[in-house]
Amino acid sequence: MNRKSYIISLILMFSFGFAQAQTTNDVKFDYLGKIKPRSAKEIQSSLISVGAEMMDRDYTIYKNWKEYLGPLGIKKARIQSGWAKCEKVQGVYDWAWLDEIIFDMVAQGVEPWIDLCYGNPIYPGGGGFTLKNKHLPSSEEALKAWENYVRAIVTRYNDYVDEWEIWNEPNYGIQPEQFARFSVLTAKAIKSVQPDATVIGLALGSQVNYQYADGVFAEIEKMDGIKYIDQVVHHRHITAPEIDEPEIELERVIDKYSSRIIIRQGEAGCPTQKSDMFAMKDQDWNELQQAKHILRRLMYDLGRGKETSIFTIIDARYDIDGKSVWNYKGLLASNEKLEVSRVKPAYYALQNATSVFDSSLKPISRFSYEAVNDTNLFVFAHENSYTRKQAVVLWYGNRKPTLSVEKQETDITVFGGNFDFPVWVDLRTGEVFAIPENKWKRNGNIYRFSEVPVYDSPVLIIDQSLITIVADNK
Repeated sequence: MNRKSYIISLILMFSFGFAQAQTTNDVKFDYLGKIKPRSAKEIQSSLISVGAEMMDRDYTIYKNWKEYLGPLGIKKARIQSGWAKCEKVQGVYDWAWLDEIIFDMVAQGVEPWIDLCYGNPIYPGGGGFTLKNKHLPSSEEALKAWENYVRAIVTRYNDYVDEWEIWNEPNYGIQPEQFARFSVLTAKAIKSVQPDATVIGLALGSQVNYQYADGVFAEIEKMDGIKYIDQVVHHRHITAPEIDEPEIELERVIDKYSSRIIIRQGEAGCPTQKSDMFAMKDQDWNELQQAKHILRRLMYDLGRGKETSIFTIIDARYDIDGKSVWNYKGLLASNEKLEVSRVKPAYYALQNATSVFDSSLKPISRFSYEAVNDTNLFVFAHENSYTRKQAVVLWYGNRKPTLSVEKQETDITVFGGNFDFPVWVDLRTGEVFAIPENKWKRNGNIYRFSEVPVYDSPVLIIDQSLITIVADNK
């Protein structure tokens, strides 16, 4: 054993909350109901973001899915700024499309964080403006235009946005020295308008190439530019979301240059069907696996106190070399008109998580427990900042999510626990069960739980005071 604001929002919250597939039928505890969803406006803050990328290239259309954003309960959304879409005539900016998105997101209680990208073909050497062709602006004229654009967009949204990310996945094809210079130029432009802005660097791709990060930061340090970078972001689209060796190495690299810089996860998702392009391609996936996968990534990040973002809100149709190619990592399914055709189970799963894991729940860094059947068992604990009541998260990981919802019973002892009325929750379905009195006992602050159902999707042992339960007709 190891020791270790819309009316529609309300309609959507309740209709979504009771429409989930593959419910938990093999749990022997007494059923109490389901987690009540909370909209973004009902949550003060959290570390959970959702991807709302690709609108700059019209691969998704905001008005077609915006009614699903607030009810999801996330507090931030990542969008891409689309220089080429904003400036189609040199020196003339058209903000209408971004105004529609940013002002509505804020009205729904969601704060956009903006990825400043890509290039612009109206300038010689203006850089690439697609995922496949995203080289940096290189000519003197283009770099000056980029700098002007950055100042203009930060000025435009100064009262609504305070987190600005520089480019996207530069480690795929851009030399460290070039990206370092570009990062410092862009960061200076941001802070010249918004001195207290949070500047987010690197946006490393899923491999989390920490050697590349080291190269970039070594060059930034030579330019005395470390002071302009506040955070570093990486992406992580992998089959088993708990594999974190390159993330740990990235932490070591960044800490060499500054202990002030925070690392966050900015893009992690899972497709719902096989495709021949994009991360995690050439594998069979379905909607059950997606729901498990995004929850595991989310709980793994939150358990370490790491800000996290799920990719992405809706399936996106890319235009690659004149061919339409779908990225099926959306929480919402899309039709050919880029309208919502269906809400996937992962949307509901994330909605359950956002209802529980706001910023009032803090990870317990020195959490201690003992468990049987603990091979590949992941356990994290959180504590309410005010009441000190706790939530313990458990799941089996380190491999691809299975097609099964069958549970394995385990016994777990929690040291330093704090529960008045512990309940068991399947975070994927939102179902809540009372833990029978004969299945748990307390000795001081030591709690022993027996025959706890666990599978390869996160479940909770949580004090009932930390959730709101609504009855249904199960």
